[in-house]
Amino acid sequence: MASLTNGKVLLPVDVTHPTKDLAERLEQIVPLSGLKAHLLSVREELPSYERLLATVADFPEDLPHAFETKAKKVLDGVAETLSKKGAEVSQELVAGPTVAMIERVAKDEDFSFTALAPGAHSKVELFFLGSTTLRVAKHCSGLVLVLRNAQETGALETVVFGLDGSENSKSAMVQAIKTFKLAERSVKLVLCSVAFVPTALTFVSPVEFIAAIETNANLAAETILADAEKTAVDLGVKQENIELMTRHGDPSNELLQAAKARKAGLLVIGAQGHSAVEHFFLGSVAHRAVMHAPCPVAVVRS
Repeated sequence: MASLTNGKVLLPVDVTHPTKDLAERLEQIVPLSGLKAHLLSVREELPSYERLLATVADFPEDLPHAFETKAKKVLDGVAETLSKKGAEVSQELVAGPTVAMIERVAKDEDFSFTALAPGAHSKVELFFLGSTTLRVAKHCSGLVLVLRNAQETGALETVVFGLDGSENSKSAMVQAIKTFKLAERSVKLVLCSVAFVPTALTFVSPVEFIAAIETNANLAAETILADAEKTAVDLGVKQENIELMTRHGDPSNELLQAAKARKAGLLVIGAQGHSAVEHFFLGSVAHRAVMHAPCPVAVVRS
């Protein structure tokens, strides 16, 4: 696992549709002063297309160089903005499948986390979220931070944590507190657990049985939150900065509603749960959070 205190962040940059407020988005989550930011540009290799061009022109031989020249110009602009805010910036240009290259660089280097900022244009953003950001968030090791429009999210004052009772969700909370220095910043932590009873079970089971299941689910949620609260306090978070929240329903919806209700500046979830709701945290929760959360999302894989 990447060190939680090294202050190194991997920033993949879509140079074809650069995010103009990347520095502002990142600064809302983590202080930039002293941060080591590594900008990564990936040139997607398209062998079939380049072979087609080769039949009509000599341009393909210059294609990689042309891309690198323009990419370097974009990266230089991003680096300049980050440097003015106190970050130490390095750059890297690679070629290959975009998601695979991001994952490889993230794995090979000792980064605290990987941050992705989808484009501002709706069609581009939808494509980027669907094909790159979502796949990186679901498969890249460590912590992946999906940033949102800086003007829409505002300063980081409240963080919502999705907790399902698994060690991974608890580890995600610990890693986020340490990585983003939440205890030192006196940010409010909302620890949220969803008491969930599958709809199919309520459809075929007696009322008395469902009532017992719901009671047990509520007790389990209370236990999960109490344990998480103790862990957060042990990490230096003040008791008055912690709120415990139990919600009922579909975890993929309830966590988004919790983030919206508390006007959260960040939603943190673990990508690999080991409880009865594992498939929700692996599938619809992570997917819906990345695609539809009203705030930045941190997805943490163990």
